[in-house]
Formats: sequence, structure tokens, C-alpha cells
Amino acid sequence: MHKVLGVAFNGCQASGLVSPFDVFNVINTLWRQQRGGDEDLYQCHLVALSNDPVRCSNGIILQPDFSLNDAPEADLILLPGIHHADSRSLISNVKALDKIGRWVNSRIEQGEAVAANCSGVLLLAEQGVLDNQEATTAWWLADLFRKRYPQVRHISDKLLVKSDRICTTGSMSANLGVMLQFAEEQVGRQLSQSAARTMLLDASQVQASPYMFLQDQSEHQDSLVLAIESQLQRDISQKLNVETLAKHHAVSVRTLARRFKQANGTSISDYLSKLRLEHTKILLESTSLSIENIAERVGYSSQSSLRRLFQSMMGVSPKEYRQQMLLKNR
Repeated sequence: MHKVLGVAFNGCQASGLVSPFDVFNVINTLWRQQRGGDEDLYQCHLVALSNDPVRCSNGIILQPDFSLNDAPEADLILLPGIHHADSRSLISNVKALDKIGRWVNSRIEQGEAVAANCSGVLLLAEQGVLDNQEATTAWWLADLFRKRYPQVRHISDKLLVKSDRICTTGSMSANLGVMLQFAEEQVGRQLSQSAARTMLLDASQVQASPYMFLQDQSEHQDSLVLAIESQLQRDISQKLNVETLAKHHAVSVRTLARRFKQANGTSISDYLSKLRLEHTKILLESTSLSIENIAERVGYSSQSSLRRLFQSMMGVSPKEYRQQMLLKNR
């Protein structure tokens, strides 16, 4: 039986623990069905600083099975994301988790595998575990990660990076993909693929490049422009213009245009065009939606408009781009 330990702490992202546990639970169920027995392949436990209950960032209370001092050996250790309001609070929270970081480091030195998700990757980087290795994290943390940990070879366009026995991921889907890969290495592809089909998981989505545009455009601190960006991203399927946005946010068109240009180096219309292009790329890569449905979702007036603009900006048609991405991710 393989042992999986999820590291829980106050303020952790519950999904980084319970969702992987669900994947292993499905694998156990399929295994029992295939073998006709009642023995599990995976045994999942929570470990924390002590045996006291842990409150996750969403308010869920988790009861640890073990403290760090009495935790058993593991085949895989899970590090969830760390809740934070901004970069300063994230670094403060990472430092406060130093004891857990040192414990994980000691387990790595003993040869145990670790999968760290999103901001949880910083816990490894803070301990020097990732020095001179490749790693990734959530797209919105890329700039902070590169500046704070220059000794780590940050791979910004990947959602999943594996370096020896350490996996770092930048999304929940990639994190669940690690669980499927881990199971495939131990029990074979057939069972892991059966679990993927049962849960409708796509473990092949490892490209983060479509999301990098958003990170590059949001490193300023202008509250008005940040609010405009959020609205553009949220209401991308709607007809949006500078006049409507200015009225909604109680500023003049001239003021809005000036501040947006100053913050992003581009106009609102050009930003929106780029945003729609990136959303189109994401949908082409990650869904089987028709071009007509994608056009509706991202706010193009028609599928012909989408095709024409996509061709002019990307040099290939939407259909050709989708085929290229399918071949690249095989």
C-alpha cells in the first residue's frame, strides 16, 4: 500500500489537499472493482504541526491524523497553496511556516516525493530545496517568484514541472494531473486513465502561456485600472467601450484613457483585443467548443470576425491553432 501525506496548516487551500485525496479515493475504488477485493492501493492522511484541528482559508476545519513528529514514512507528500492577500502577506505566511518547510526538506532528503501547488511552491523555494532546479508556480506569482528566488530556474509557461522527486504546479488541474502521473508510475497507465475518465480530468494541460498576458498587465497599483481590468475580464462577452466604462466608474473618458495608458502602456481597446485573443486561445486549447460558441463567449460580433482577427494576429486560423496545440501536448 502506498502512503500519501497531505500537509495541513492554518490558512492552507483546502482544495490542494482534499481534491488529490479524492483522486486517490477514485483510484482505490476502481482498483477494488477490477480486483474484486477490499484492499486499497493508497492510504491518505493529513499531517500538521500538532494534532490540533486546522482551519483552512475557506473556513473548513481539518483534523490531522498525525503531527510532524509522529508522521509515518510517505511515498508522496502534498503541499497545498498558502492563502494570502498580497505579496507581503504571502512572504510573511511562508516565513511563519518555516518549521513545516524544514520538515518537508528533511523528508525530501530521505527520498520521499513532494508535490507542491501554487503558492505552496514558495515554501520549498524558501528552504533552498529548489536551488538550481526548474520549477513553476501560479502565473500571478511569477514576477515575485523570480525576484525572490533568482537561484531557481522558473519556468513561466508550464503549469507542471517535474525535477527529480519534486513536482511543482501552477494550477489545480495540473496538481491533479500529478496524482494521475504518480499513480501511472506505480500501477500503470490503464488504471490512471480510467480514473481520469471517471473524473473528467485532463492531465495533458501543462501550458501556462495563455495566462501570462494577464500577469504582465496587472503589475501596477492603480486601483481604478485594476477595477477596469477585472470588469473587462469578467464581462468579456459583453459589448464594452470606454464611454460605458467611464460612466460606470464615475470618471471622465479622458481621465480613464490617460490612467489606463499610463498603467499598461496600451489603450483600453487594444487591451480588450489582446484579452479576447488570449481567452480564445485558452478555449481552443482546453475545450472542444465550436468557433461560433467561442466567439459568443469572448465577445466577438461573429465567428467570421473571430477568424479574421485571429488569423491577422496569430498568422494561423483558429482551427490550425487548435490542431497545433493538440499535437504539441501529446
